[in-house]
Amino acid sequence: MYRGLVLIVSLFILAGAINAQPVSIDLNGEWERGLNREYDRRVELPSITENAAEKTPGKLWFRRSVKLPKGNWSHATLYLKGARFNPEVYVNGEIVSKKDGGMAPTFHPLDSKKVKPGNNIVIEIALASLSDFDETNASYIALADQWRSNISSCIWDDIVLELHGNARLSRVIPFTDMDNDRVKIACETEGKGVSLKKPVWICSVFENEKLLAQGKSDTDTVMIDFNRKIKSWSPENPHLYKLRTQLFDGNRLVDSKEMNYAPKTFEVKDKQFYLNGNPYKVRAGSVVWHRWVRNKEGQELGWDTTWFKKNVILRLKEHGANTLRFHLGNPPERILELCDRYGLLVQYEWLFFHGMPASENSLVEQFPDWLDLGMKHPSTAIIHPYNETEGEGQMETIWNALNKVLPKYPRLVLEDRETLHIHKYWWSLFENLGVYYDSYRQFPRAIVVDEFGGNYLDGYGEMGGYPTLPESYMRFLGKKHTKEQRMKHHVVSNSAVAEYWRRIGAAGFSPFVILSSWEDGNHWYTGELKDGNPKPVWNALTAAYSPQSVSIELWDRTFIPKQKIDLPVYFFNDRVSSEFNVRVQVVDTNGRIWEEKIVKEFVSSYTTKVVEFNIQMPDKVGDYTVKAELINRPEDVKFPVVSSWDIRVFEAKCPQSLLSAVVGVSPAEKELVSFLNNYGIETKGLSAPDVKILLLGISDWDKIERRDSEILQIIEKAINDGKSVVLTDVGMRCLGQGYPESENNLGPLQSVIKLTGGKKQTYDLFGGIKLIFTEASEPESHIQIMEPGLCYNLSQEQGWLWNGLRGGLNVPSADMELSGLNDKSFVSQWKQRGADEVQIKSSSYYAYELQGFFDFSFKKDDEAVMKKLRERVHFLVEDAPALAISVNPEAPIIQTDLVAGFKESLNGIAQNQTAQIVAGKNLTRMPVMAVDFGREKGTLVVSQLLTKGRLAPGFGEPGLYGIRYDASAVQLMLNMLDCALNTHRN
Repeated sequence: MYRGLVLIVSLFILAGAINAQPVSIDLNGEWERGLNREYDRRVELPSITENAAEKTPGKLWFRRSVKLPKGNWSHATLYLKGARFNPEVYVNGEIVSKKDGGMAPTFHPLDSKKVKPGNNIVIEIALASLSDFDETNASYIALADQWRSNISSCIWDDIVLELHGNARLSRVIPFTDMDNDRVKIACETEGKGVSLKKPVWICSVFENEKLLAQGKSDTDTVMIDFNRKIKSWSPENPHLYKLRTQLFDGNRLVDSKEMNYAPKTFEVKDKQFYLNGNPYKVRAGSVVWHRWVRNKEGQELGWDTTWFKKNVILRLKEHGANTLRFHLGNPPERILELCDRYGLLVQYEWLFFHGMPASENSLVEQFPDWLDLGMKHPSTAIIHPYNETEGEGQMETIWNALNKVLPKYPRLVLEDRETLHIHKYWWSLFENLGVYYDSYRQFPRAIVVDEFGGNYLDGYGEMGGYPTLPESYMRFLGKKHTKEQRMKHHVVSNSAVAEYWRRIGAAGFSPFVILSSWEDGNHWYTGELKDGNPKPVWNALTAAYSPQSVSIELWDRTFIPKQKIDLPVYFFNDRVSSEFNVRVQVVDTNGRIWEEKIVKEFVSSYTTKVVEFNIQMPDKVGDYTVKAELINRPEDVKFPVVSSWDIRVFEAKCPQSLLSAVVGVSPAEKELVSFLNNYGIETKGLSAPDVKILLLGISDWDKIERRDSEILQIIEKAINDGKSVVLTDVGMRCLGQGYPESENNLGPLQSVIKLTGGKKQTYDLFGGIKLIFTEASEPESHIQIMEPGLCYNLSQEQGWLWNGLRGGLNVPSADMELSGLNDKSFVSQWKQRGADEVQIKSSSYYAYELQGFFDFSFKKDDEAVMKKLRERVHFLVEDAPALAISVNPEAPIIQTDLVAGFKESLNGIAQNQTAQIVAGKNLTRMPVMAVDFGREKGTLVVSQLLTKGRLAPGFGEPGLYGIRYDASAVQLMLNMLDCALNTHRN
């Protein structure tokens, strides 16, 4: 009874003491602004007051008068949460503090006799220009980011004047011990000549000003027992409290600090995240706040918590997401507070990007203030100190610094220690739809796939300012694409890839990007950004984001009427055990349901279950969508949970003129024989006198590779006899990173394989004609049909993603070119690469090629052109994997004398060369070429397309990525034969 009375009295005394707080003054608002201390206008702070796309041309100054309150405080500190660069603080014209940095908070003691209760003072803040900022400073903006981010000097977060006694609480770090229901608070104190006679630290936990728990110590470590009154924080239940820490000297209050707090544990076990002891999938969105405010619309909304709460925080949660990644630097603290309050875990990042030139001393100086800020927010979880940075020296420097800093913090989840961050821009910025991996277990650590999607569009569906967006969209949608096509591609490249990563068990994923600059990333809203109208990608991502969800595993696009398939559907349950009510449908473009199945399945807590649905395709040719929907979605998910994939039901038709032709085929080419016979086309041997056209397959190509004279003579004789020849599946059959030579080779995880000197193979055909194949870094999955004769019963989209192979590949990772052609073919080939036809025929014209990129000049050994070309390629490589360009910028530049080549081609036997199909970046790859040899001669068609296994049933492979029959590939092959046959007849 006596002990209980003492406890009650003690809590009463402490409760009274903790209400006597020193004053903190919010200094946000109106300030005078002046460049080089010449004040010329009033501005609101925090904000971007200068041109964000330029380095501020001089030192930027801000000034305001402050009436200091009366009270028992004796010292003041100006707390700048974000002021860059190298802020200096002046009181009444005299400098009192200068700190390096600006991307982390800085604290400035106002050591001036004028600073005392009741006085009026003038505070000035001066900021250096990035132009005068040393790159060894940890707050330096990376060169690779300066063209797309805010690079102006600015005060980008709050300004707070802290009033306190002769000491200041400089650090308050909670060490939560959930097993024992308590927290240890580690405090640090600073002050000029500080000497406290009887220091006492009191830490209190409040909920809505109600005291729940408290601890007291005469050392700077305070223990608080929760007594089961404090609940843990999670995105589903974001219980939030205030932790108030007070420093006393005897009975005199010296300083007081208040911060958000809630107990939480976040860790990695077995390559997965655990939050408060339960499995936790990071389902995130990304915001690049410091890029976003480069543009006017970002500057208008960047500090608007009402807008951000509605259009980012709550929208993410309403679609089922649980995490928000702040890329390349944390946002203003008010936004972190929204994540605390409304429940989004935070991936917390520093600004290093493609390099880390900072010194160890600067890192050790600035990292603690950055991490301290993160520790004030229970939402902070994944610590990301650098992005896409490698190199032994740089990594050694940064980890030396981290290892000095980290012992003062609880165990944190850190990039490259607990996590592996994967940036594979599949199906967007210069990477194909790779789907290279089968399970998260292939990786050495927990994987967070926090950059993919790309395909940046503005609010009106137009391409943003990213330099290579035009060639990226051209690669996947062709030269002429509509707003509707771009928006659809934006949707599927984000949603389908997100679901893929979730299916293989990635610990976390985050498509890129909700908010960024026009120069790089744009945003996920339509129309005026202030209106917050979401792009379709939001709804499409719900199946990836929802804690309970479904996802169909289907990459094939083309099916035949009434085809039956076993469709795997993944049931994801990131919550407690539940019964899933799931509907699978096949619907047409008018919404008619052709197939529907509904099942109920019990799914255990925090597990994934795969259920196969046997479905039959419609009997009518047309475009359809396969859908799986979780009918009983979680109550907190406000949008339908639907996983979908567009397909076509299709039947190939044989062109009429081909039905009467006799096609020469080797008996060894059983698939080609079956393919032709399936359409009633008569086949005979290659040398049969009555064949009209020859079709050669991969076994024939094997003979050509071996320089078999017999097969080459057959081809030459056929051409001379006026018979066309179609060579299929020619050249290297390398398939890129998804098919490594070593099963355990994961390949680069933040870029594409960069070739320093790809394999090159040359094959002599006849008459001086050579086929040259050069290994490329990537295969292709989207071909663009240029020859109208190939389009019979075939849409352009049917050349995109063929059935089987990882990512629906249809062109191997090898470039093909022909040499030994005549003048017309020579000109045609170089025009496709960007050369000027008139100049090729002039007196002096040279091509310069570096890793598949071309430039041209009238001069031989043109240093300026070569420098420009190398700089262009350097830019692309430095920006990988945002572009994921797979080239070596230091490779030799190949110079070609086009005039000499043109003159030599005048003796060539071929009359013309046509690229019938193109693909790749800028559509410079020519996987199908037709060579015309003139009147009364046949046409030679050479195709790299990966058709083997796709042309006839029964010749494919098993498994999810096994190559298999594809009626679209069949139609294209039929059209290729017909086109060659009719070209000859014409």
